[in-house]
Amino acid sequence: MVKMMIIKRILAALLALPILSVGLLSLTADAPGIDAPGNGLRGSYIMSDGTVYPIDSLIDGGDEDGAPDSGGEEARIEPRKDVLPIVGNQRRLLKLLLERGALYDPSAQANGIRGGLGIPADGAFFGVMDEAEMPMPESMPMPSSAPAAPPLAAAGTGDERQAITTEADSGGHSETNEQVAGVSEGDIVKTDGVYIYAMSVYSDTLRIIHADGAEMKIVSRVALSNILPEEFYLIGGDRLAVVGREYVPVGILPVNEDGGAMPSEDVAPSPGWYVSRANDFTTLVVYDISDRDAPAELRRISMDGGLVSTRVIGDIVYMVTNRHVWSIPYDRADSRYILPYFCDTAEEEGYAPIGFDSIYYIPGTDDCSYMLIGAVDVYGSGSFEPKAYLGAGSNLYMSQNAMYVAKTRWEYNVSTGAAADVWPSSGEKTDILRFEIDGTGVWYSGTGTVDGSPINQYSMDEYKGFFRIATTDWSAGTYVTVLDVTDMRGVGRTEPLAPGERMQSMRFMGDMGYVVTFQNMDPLFTIDLSDPYAPKVLGELKIPGFSQYLHPVGSGFMLGIGRDTQEVYTRESNGVETVVGFRDVGMKVSLFDVSDPYDPKEVDTLPLGEGWTEVSYNPRALMCDSARGLYGLTMETWNNGDLNRFPSQWQNSWSHNALLLQVEDGRLSMAANLNIKDKFDVYCSRMCFISDTLYLVFDRGIAAYDYSNFSLISILEFIA
Repeated sequence: MVKMMIIKRILAALLALPILSVGLLSLTADAPGIDAPGNGLRGSYIMSDGTVYPIDSLIDGGDEDGAPDSGGEEARIEPRKDVLPIVGNQRRLLKLLLERGALYDPSAQANGIRGGLGIPADGAFFGVMDEAEMPMPESMPMPSSAPAAPPLAAAGTGDERQAITTEADSGGHSETNEQVAGVSEGDIVKTDGVYIYAMSVYSDTLRIIHADGAEMKIVSRVALSNILPEEFYLIGGDRLAVVGREYVPVGILPVNEDGGAMPSEDVAPSPGWYVSRANDFTTLVVYDISDRDAPAELRRISMDGGLVSTRVIGDIVYMVTNRHVWSIPYDRADSRYILPYFCDTAEEEGYAPIGFDSIYYIPGTDDCSYMLIGAVDVYGSGSFEPKAYLGAGSNLYMSQNAMYVAKTRWEYNVSTGAAADVWPSSGEKTDILRFEIDGTGVWYSGTGTVDGSPINQYSMDEYKGFFRIATTDWSAGTYVTVLDVTDMRGVGRTEPLAPGERMQSMRFMGDMGYVVTFQNMDPLFTIDLSDPYAPKVLGELKIPGFSQYLHPVGSGFMLGIGRDTQEVYTRESNGVETVVGFRDVGMKVSLFDVSDPYDPKEVDTLPLGEGWTEVSYNPRALMCDSARGLYGLTMETWNNGDLNRFPSQWQNSWSHNALLLQVEDGRLSMAANLNIKDKFDVYCSRMCFISDTLYLVFDRGIAAYDYSNFSLISILEFIA
């Protein structure tokens, strides 16, 4: 067996000699910035899928088959197509990755791990092994086939709605707190008014619980095999869509046949070849739950890269991921390391690379990461056709007809004298990529650029044909910029707000915007956006602390959830006191009256003491019941400051509470503070309600309360 393997490798090397000799004749060593002196052959060519690409030919231009390089000028401009140049072939992809610094010369690197793949130049990190010897983790098998969902007509997205955030309330049962009406967001607990669906991220299980007041019963468990679950959706009354992370061994990814069907290590074996254990994939698993007692898996779709975000409109799930590519040795630039992959069990069992005609690149950027966008109808049987864009994103906002992905970069040598940049700029810029959506179709339509960076999805909004975004530029302050969605051109911007302070929260509501910044005090600014060409600040309120999340709670009122602070002073010998900083004294909830935008007021506060809440960074954790004026959040509280205790005893120093806040007649109060320490001494993940019963969902069980007086009426413990 060993002799046969040696013979095969010798034959492969001999077959490669003609290719190598052709490459040797055309290699040059004067490529500036790429081929270091003394690198020799290995620093002068790139090996990809068994084919040699001389670096000088990539630098000088020219795609495969003699086609001239478009240099970013050749773009698809047909109707309903991405207005971006396509990669088209393997040669151009290698050229782009080379220009953007994703590939490196291994002969210039004696030792050390290179890049995010965890690949050492000498193979010392994982140990050198043949792919046939690479262990395949039992927990990460190939995706199993699943029957395709019965074909149904896709639900329409409905008429265009105004993108104003509304309450996630219905009177009958709670719903996930979402940013845009009609655009669903995933979470770890949901209810449809009859069942509670609770996903445990620790046991990789989703439980379906029939809940009728105090009567609770687990009717089924969904074992989320082979993925690390992150969130799920309920769609159309009988579909469950789970989103999670999956690690796929690189060795099972097929080599792209268009570029040459032979891995480079088979052509030119080297003792320094590397092994990457697995790529990070985002996986969507669709279940039929028409029979809640027996959920059935219908389809499993995996897309290369870590999750950026997902959304659901109607019956369609939209997924966005980032797949990073960097520090790939010249002689190992195989497709399994430089191409994005996907898998759809409705089509075939294995993984496949995204075709070169579905990979686009954004001219003028040096980003060498892919952003993948895919859409799937959970009732349809059509093929899954994701697209990849060479240029990653970090924040996603979605309306009912468009997707916006923001990516922040650093721009050097920024001119501050141009009319478009009249205030000093640090060079921090954010590009907003706009994609039109129509069913499962997604098309790039334009890019806009603003100064500074946003903090999260709530920093962005689409309204009446305009896109608004709030960003902080460290050298100037915080801006609210308005762009025309037809061409993503900036049409208006506020003056810089609160120079030297960082934005903490933002909320857009129709013609108004509300932004909170912080350094030592909390300025709340009210901004008039009724004229998109001339946005202006109308009012400002300065109070201690800052709000990390703003939520509308009725006409003219807004809830602020964040931190309480006290200023720290220093006193000089002459008695003059100077503010030198601040001290965090715990959580605080504020009720703001913004009915008069020229004179915003903090009309009530509720200090909560030391602790933290998930709502501050994940608004989906807020339970909203505006019909009753109740808002629920979970809070972790540190009971004492004795850090000298043994770590095993720290758990007993934390209190896990569920708080019900009452907003009524312009006042804020604590309606209930619930704690199940005796039964579930763990974090309460979510609160939800069905009719007159309130449920606290823990990782180990559910506690039911009478919603009228908050008395405990039942407990259901989860048993593995």
